[in-house]
Amino acid sequence: MRARPVLMSRIGYASASIVLAIFLIVAVVMPHANAGAHFGVKDQIATAAIGVVLGGLFLTLTRPRLHADRDSLRLRAFLGGWRTVPWDVVVGVEFPSRVRFARIVLPGEETLAIYAVQRLDRDQAIDVMRRLRALFAATHPTR
Repeated sequence: MRARPVLMSRIGYASASIVLAIFLIVAVVMPHANAGAHFGVKDQIATAAIGVVLGGLFLTLTRPRLHADRDSLRLRAFLGGWRTVPWDVVVGVEFPSRVRFARIVLPGEETLAIYAVQRLDRDQAIDVMRRLRALFAATHPTR
């Protein structure tokens, strides 16, 4: 089973595109509409580079992923790499009504957010949670 945030990814791609376009337009127009200040090529390159960096930051919204099978869950958040959690250490899978992301419960009531399953995705989030709970039930037959 695989999951990723749908609406948040669309927001990330759209925001990155808009920010990049704005900064590129400003970089091109900068020497001509300068209100008396002098802008050179270095200023244009720096403005475009800032646009690329800010656009890249918006792309972090597209990173969360969930891969689950009968052995383990593999989670990726907005930053960082993959985290693998074996099913035998998972105590529960929940999606409380006041929380934006689904989560898994580990021993000691520690929780780990599943950023790939978000309340914004509504029907997809429901489908993913049903499949995730079915996997949990299959790996914990005595509970």
